[in-house]
Amino acid sequence: MEFNKDVYRELEDIVGPGYISSDLAVLEPYSSFGFGSRGPKREDRYFTRPEAILLPSNTQEVQAIVKLCNRRGLKFKASSTGYGSRNAAGSKGVIILDMRRMNRILDIDEKNMCAIVEPYVSFAQLQGEAMKRGLNTHVIGAGSNCSVVASFTSFHGTSNQAISHSWSGRNVLGVEWVLPTGDILKLGAQGIGAGWFSADGPGPSMRGIMRGAAGALGGLGVFTKCACHLHPWPGPQEIEIKGISPYYEMEVPPNFEYHVMEWPTWEKCADGILKISATGMGYSLQKTGGPGSHGAIVTGCNNEYFDKWSEYKDIPWISYSLVTAAATPDEHDWQVKTLNRILEDTSGKIIPVGEIPDFKKRDIINMIKGCFIPRVSFRTAGSFCCPLQGQESIDHAMFGLSFDKEFRKPYDDKGLLVNDGINHMWSVSFEGGHFALFECGHLYSITDEDSHRAGGQMMMEGNELSIKQPLSIGWTIMGDMAVNKLGPLVGNVQNWQRKIKIALDPNTAADPLGYISPEIKDIDYSKVTPFSAPAAEDK
Repeated sequence: MEFNKDVYRELEDIVGPGYISSDLAVLEPYSSFGFGSRGPKREDRYFTRPEAILLPSNTQEVQAIVKLCNRRGLKFKASSTGYGSRNAAGSKGVIILDMRRMNRILDIDEKNMCAIVEPYVSFAQLQGEAMKRGLNTHVIGAGSNCSVVASFTSFHGTSNQAISHSWSGRNVLGVEWVLPTGDILKLGAQGIGAGWFSADGPGPSMRGIMRGAAGALGGLGVFTKCACHLHPWPGPQEIEIKGISPYYEMEVPPNFEYHVMEWPTWEKCADGILKISATGMGYSLQKTGGPGSHGAIVTGCNNEYFDKWSEYKDIPWISYSLVTAAATPDEHDWQVKTLNRILEDTSGKIIPVGEIPDFKKRDIINMIKGCFIPRVSFRTAGSFCCPLQGQESIDHAMFGLSFDKEFRKPYDDKGLLVNDGINHMWSVSFEGGHFALFECGHLYSITDEDSHRAGGQMMMEGNELSIKQPLSIGWTIMGDMAVNKLGPLVGNVQNWQRKIKIALDPNTAADPLGYISPEIKDIDYSKVTPFSAPAAEDK
């Protein structure tokens, strides 16, 4: 439909004149994304411009906007802190709901270890308040600046604290959900007025439909409140951070340990990580990304990064960083002895780089607060791709990681990647070692055409290799291109997603860009990169 003045006035009546705009200067930033851009040119970073931006302040305003979209033939998409081109409008006729006015922590229930938050609450905001109460929140690897609600309800992800906190899908409890029709659905115990502490109330669970492994990326409505699981925090109520941004440092807290460990083979590494996970002593654990990744984490700028390259260049390919956290000195002593015994039994060892004071003081902040992707992927190169990734057992993660060096070699040989030849792999373990995630990340330049093209080609080849080996592909299926191509390999998930979309969104009011379109689309895969949101339409 045409977005006319009458529609604008109706929306304005809902949110108020100060909280809606269709001004070009306001719309343009909501259509430009460097992460997920289609190419290195400036115009490649622009996607379809939304019709208007609205800033609702409560659930009732969100509901009214959604109902108006159904009546008027508009589409809507909610965006919290935003992360890449999947926040773009998928077509003309889309309005963006910027959720920044809904930014409150509504409650922290210490007894039941959960918090109730609105969409614009960040992990940093929640973590700071939780730690005052001896609790902590799962901080997604995308960074502590990200939205708790968006990460837990609408997207995949986990973090280095997964070993003690699991992953996003396990941390969401009760939710308040404005469906694409405008109806409000309350999931979990709060649906029957019993509080927010449980993700499931009486009867069948809707969590699989709500988010599954990867979330619907706004394609199934708007989440206006979310209860999330909190976890024990044996550290100080307020972490003493020293330094000036971005050169933050902190001391290892009492009864904590931080080390970088290496193993001679992937098999030995899997055995060591499984044993560490099974003991329950790990608080934070992640595959050490080598000098190309961890060098970026522990430096404040790219100049310092290259100045210290020689110090960090020998970080081993098969290595992990670990933080242990104990509530008492006796428990701490047991953790130290147990870790030493595990390393001895699995031919592992603690390596010197993790004992460098600056390295230790800076990386432990990353291990607790989460700053991996912003520092590594965006600061050093501008963007990244993960062509090999999966979520299965620890053995499977090691199996997937073992392919990376050979897989990327042709691109390294041609100099198409940033810091080519360097280890950028990432992996975490969770749920007692029964589950693990791995990502083989590669940095490409967003300003160099050949490098940008190489990132897209790697994604295509990675999908093919994942199918052949096989590696996991199911958890990365998002959007029409991936769902229609890869869905038949994982139980024809595209058919089930399409049925869910039609049932919950009969008018296709929720922008389906990151989820699935109700109709089957013919896609020429040779002309589409895996990063693609729709190109900017005629303006």
